[in-house]
Amino acid sequence: MAFKILLVDDKIDDRNDDISQLPNLLRKAGYDVKATADGKAAYDLVWEYEPDLILLDVDLGIPQADGIDVCEAVRTTEQAERRQGIPIILITAIFTETEDVLRGFEVGADDYVTRPRDWRELLARVRANLPPEIIVVDDYLKVDFVAHQVWIKPDEQWEHVHLQPLQFELLKTLLMDAGKIITFTAITERVWHKEISDDALAVSIRRLRQKLEPDPGKPQYIETVKGIGYRFNGQLSHIGRAKN
Repeated sequence: MAFKILLVDDKIDDRNDDISQLPNLLRKAGYDVKATADGKAAYDLVWEYEPDLILLDVDLGIPQADGIDVCEAVRTTEQAERRQGIPIILITAIFTETEDVLRGFEVGADDYVTRPRDWRELLARVRANLPPEIIVVDDYLKVDFVAHQVWIKPDEQWEHVHLQPLQFELLKTLLMDAGKIITFTAITERVWHKEISDDALAVSIRRLRQKLEPDPGKPQYIETVKGIGYRFNGQLSHIGRAKN
């Protein structure tokens, strides 16, 4: 079962605002997402939808309920009903006053992120505030980031695949930006932390495909984007350990 994220932002339906892209980006990253622009309705949605994490805009554009008010109301109910706390990440404008962010922490927010120009920062914050993950791709590939374990399902049963540490880091790097092209340089910097030749990287990719792909000669998941880099394809689902 995929992690559920509730996104509350008054600009969510405004196609001229970058935030409107966020629900689809989160879904492509493997999350189940419900989004609302209505700050008043957000509180009720918390208990109806039961999200694993809430992304909450600080300024919801209505004086009766800003994001910090919603955060405080959620925390008050959790304490009264002895519910487990839902991670709440505040989304702030670039010029949000420090006092607003501090007030958010005082009422129970777990983290905050400035409206990102690079969505990878927000996705990283989401992952950091959720329980340890297992990622499943197309019910074929399963990766446990904590135990550093990998399985494939060529038939009806999961089979463990042994990866060397660098191979695991290479797979993790591709998965973290699934659906996006990652340049040769970016991959080598993240995995090897130094420059290696494109040919050496290609050898590592080929060996990884041999261990993971249904047909390594016709790769389905690790795609070569000629002259640029690689892209990981497939439908990702993020699974929390408590839900296994």
